[in-house]
Amino acid sequence: MQGRIRNQPVSVHIETACAHCARPLRLTVDHELRFHVHDEAAPPLVFSPQVDWATFEEPNITHRF
Repeated sequence: MQGRIRNQPVSVHIETACAHCARPLRLTVDHELRFHVHDEAAPPLVFSPQVDWATFEEPNITHRF
């Protein structure tokens, strides 16, 4: 998001672990929200929260959940 606001390419490297099996996961996400999983045996599951954006009034999505 910051890359879009500043109109500059930005990427982040994320090191985390699977909540189920604790296997390490490494991802890179760029300013266009494209992602690369560094371990091809660990494809991420992606979800989109169901939020009625027309009535959303919280300061950010974290407060909604």
